[in-house]
Amino acid sequence: MLTSKLFSRPVIYVVAVVYVILSFLTLAWGDAIAAATVREDQYFESVGALGFFIAALFFFLAFWNSRRDLKKGGLAWVKPLVLLGFALVFFFGAGEEISWGQRIFNIATPEEINAVNDQGEITIHNIDIGGTNIPFETMFDLLWMSFAFALPFAALFIKPLGHFAEKFIPISHWGVGLLFVFNYLWAKVAKSIHAAAYAYDRVPFRQAVQEIKESNYAILFALVAFFLFLVAREAAAQKS
Repeated sequence: MLTSKLFSRPVIYVVAVVYVILSFLTLAWGDAIAAATVREDQYFESVGALGFFIAALFFFLAFWNSRRDLKKGGLAWVKPLVLLGFALVFFFGAGEEISWGQRIFNIATPEEINAVNDQGEITIHNIDIGGTNIPFETMFDLLWMSFAFALPFAALFIKPLGHFAEKFIPISHWGVGLLFVFNYLWAKVAKSIHAAAYAYDRVPFRQAVQEIKESNYAILFALVAFFLFLVAREAAAQKS
């Protein structure tokens, strides 16, 4: 499969690893760099939103290439609907990342939302319910750990499980799953080695690390979606 060969090339992973390391290094590059990167609407948040939009686009294109399976018997319709579901999820994530264009179009926050939103924005992930926020961060971690990492590795090492699962669930490349783990672990390393050098008081250090980590995750999910789009396109070409 041409797609598997493409994603077996080391250059993809070398570039991704270097980018992740450099992204966290910005924490130690002074206030001017921090202001241009970790503040709201700056580099990392913008890249994160773009990554989610690209992921949504490629998931939708993967769905579109798989849409003929909706008419097949059995449970063949499940897989394209999963792809469509991911397209909607990441479109939602991109919209949340930019507060649904609130600051771009200078939209005032309705009083009803402002009263329950911790940041006074038109977003759902900052809404206070019973004194706590919706645990989107935990849900997001569970998503990448299961879908982008655990499932591809299970399919790689347990072939019968992989053949069965891929009938219903799109399975990403295991190499991209390792990049998710690397980003997760390097964020923990960054908290230890860059804390002393970080002095930008407008964004707390832990929040800055989280912004960078989430931005990198968005790029990696765009890579996952691109892989699954290529797989769906190849499958559609073989069936036609």
